[in-house]
Amino acid sequence: MSDLSLGGLATGMDTESIINQLVQLEQRPIYNYQQEISELEQTKGAWRDINSRLDNLENKLTDLKLSSTYNSRTASSSNEDVVTATAANSANEANYDITVNQVATAQRLIGARKTSFSAAADDVITLNGTDINISTGDSLGDISSKINDADSGYSTSVINEVLVIEAEKTGVENALLDGSDGSTPTVSDNNGILKELGILDTTNGYFTNEKAATDAKVEINGITGITSSSNEITEAVDSMTFNINPEAAANSTATISVAKDAGKATKAVQAFVDQYNSVMDFMNSKSGYDSETEEGGILQGDGTVMRLQMRLRELVTSKVKDSGAYKTLTSLGIEIDRDGVMSFDSAKFTEALENSPEEVMSIFNAESDSDGYNGMAVRMDSYLNQLMQSNTGLIPRKLDFYDTRIDSLNDDIEDVQRKVEMTRQRYVDQFAAMEEAISEMQSQQSWMMSQLSSMGGSTVSSMM
Repeated sequence: MSDLSLGGLATGMDTESIINQLVQLEQRPIYNYQQEISELEQTKGAWRDINSRLDNLENKLTDLKLSSTYNSRTASSSNEDVVTATAANSANEANYDITVNQVATAQRLIGARKTSFSAAADDVITLNGTDINISTGDSLGDISSKINDADSGYSTSVINEVLVIEAEKTGVENALLDGSDGSTPTVSDNNGILKELGILDTTNGYFTNEKAATDAKVEINGITGITSSSNEITEAVDSMTFNINPEAAANSTATISVAKDAGKATKAVQAFVDQYNSVMDFMNSKSGYDSETEEGGILQGDGTVMRLQMRLRELVTSKVKDSGAYKTLTSLGIEIDRDGVMSFDSAKFTEALENSPEEVMSIFNAESDSDGYNGMAVRMDSYLNQLMQSNTGLIPRKLDFYDTRIDSLNDDIEDVQRKVEMTRQRYVDQFAAMEEAISEMQSQQSWMMSQLSSMGGSTVSSMM
C-alpha cells in the first residue's frame, strides 16, 4: 500500500504532496506555540539581563555603604627610592621625615668552591632545629635541593660550584648562630659536611665566609632608636606602615605626607553612576519605541519595568534627611537630567567631602537604627535585594513564570506533533487504500477489455 500512496501509481496523483498540505493545516497550532515561545524567550532574556545589571548595581552600592570609602588616607613619598608608606583610615594627617640609617638584610653563608663534590658519608645538617638528611654520594645540587625542600626558613643555591645558604627573612633574629659570640649555635652537622663544604671553619666551627644579617634602623621626625628585623616598619607610628627600599643608601632621607584620600570615594560614586545609567539605558531600550524602525522593545508596555525605573529614580532624587548642609545627592554633585541620565560633578563632591566627611558619608550609608534615617545606598540595596531575592524576589518569580510557561508550551507542541503523526498515518492509509482500489478496478477493466476483444475475434473467424 505504501508504495502506491507515495507515487500515486494508480491515480497519477502526487499523493505525498497532498498529504503534506493536509497535515500542514494540522500543524498550525505548533507554529503559534513556537512563536509564543520565541517571544517568551526574548522577554525572559531581557529580564535576565536586567537582573544581571541590577546585581552589578547592588555590588557598586557595597563600597558606598562602607565608612572606609570616605575615611581613607593616602600616603605619598618625596622619594620612593628611599621609603614608601601606607596609611590606615585612622591615620593622622601629618608629615613624617624619614632618615634610613640602615636597611634590613638577610644572612648569607658562602662555602668554598668544590669541584665535582660527592658526600663521602651520611650526615645530618641541622638548621635552627630542622634536620636535613644527607646521603653518601649526594652532590652539591642534591644537598641544595634537600635544604630547600626542608622548609627550614633557609634557602640554598649553587653558584660556580659554591654552596650558598641564605636566610629567607631579613634581620638579626632570623640569622643562624655559630656560637662565636657566646650564643648557642643554631647550625650544626654530625659528620662534618658543613666544614667540608667550607660553611663552617674546620677548626672551631665558626662561619668561614658570612654576610651578616642586619636590622633596619631609621629616624622618624628626629626620633632615633627605631629598628625592625624587616624593611616594613609597622610599630613606630599608629596606623602607619613604612616600607624601606632594600636598595636605599645609608642616611638617605624622604618625607611621607598623609592626607585625606577623596579618590576612593570619588571612584566608588562614579562606578555607581555609570552602572545606574547602564541599567536605565538598557531598560529604556527594551521598553521603548524606535520611531525610525517603527518597532517597540520586547518589554514595551510592561508596567513592571516602568515601576522599577520610577522607583530607582525616586531613590536617587528624593531627600535623604531633613537637616544639615547636605540633604540630597544633588547637593553632592549627583544629578539626573530630563532624559533620566545621571551625571557626577566630582569637584563638587570632593569639596563636600573635605568640608563635612561624616555628613557626606551619612547621605549614603546612614541607618535608621543609629541615625534615624537610611542613606541612599542602604535604601536602594534593600529595594534591590527584595527584587532579586532567590525564590521570593519579583524578578526570579518572573523568570520562573516564563520557564514554566515555556515548558507547558513545549508539552503542547509534543501533543500536537503526536496528533499530526497520527493524522498523517491516517491519510497515508486512506490514500493507499484508494490507490489499491483503483488499481484493482483498472486490472478488472483491462481483463474485461481483453475478454471482449477475444470474443470479437472468435465470432469473425466462425462466420468465415
